[in-house]
Amino acid sequence: MTAAPGIAPKPEYLALAASLRSLLAPRLDMARGRRTVIGVAGESGSGKSVTAVCLARELETAGYSPGVMHQDDYFRLPPRTNHEHRCADLKNVGPQEVDLELLARHVAAFRAGLENVPAPVVDYPANQFLTRSRSFSTLDVLIVEGTYTLTLADIDIRIFLEATHEDTRERRRIRNRDIEAPIIDRILEIEHGIIAPQATLADVVITRDFAAQIRG
Repeated sequence: MTAAPGIAPKPEYLALAASLRSLLAPRLDMARGRRTVIGVAGESGSGKSVTAVCLARELETAGYSPGVMHQDDYFRLPPRTNHEHRCADLKNVGPQEVDLELLARHVAAFRAGLENVPAPVVDYPANQFLTRSRSFSTLDVLIVEGTYTLTLADIDIRIFLEATHEDTRERRRIRNRDIEAPIIDRILEIEHGIIAPQATLADVVITRDFAAQIRG
């Protein structure tokens, strides 16, 4: 199981993960023996990464063998370079920044239980991507988290966090990973318009107060 850097689960996320495990238990139990893909999406700072990691821990406690894939590893440009690319032209903001095709291929690699799959991993301090080998043969649940993950076709369970960029402004400041610049608010507004509609695809919506609700 892998975790994005800087993730420090707080009690509310641990409680949310326990609630999610309970909500998803019927579907996961029915899928025992088959590989299950869970997508976790939401806006920047909404808590996607920590939700995915905490849910993976809960599932591991319940006897599953989970793994996590982070969309941040699949951006076409490293973080600081991508920010400069956005600032040069705000039309660059959107799902085209992410190699969703490669992410989908790695979901397919999980479905097939492949070993030694070369996969990218972002090195934030060095502003670069490294390559590591990922093996999926021992996993039975894959959690894929990121802003655009619910648009992937091969997802069994879709989870969406409702918190907006305005709700999470303070969380992003505390995380101290975003580059401080006035243009950030405009970028987040653009992302909001793209990401928010994914809520209609969700099987489970997590409200701003960390309550998990089944939709549909």
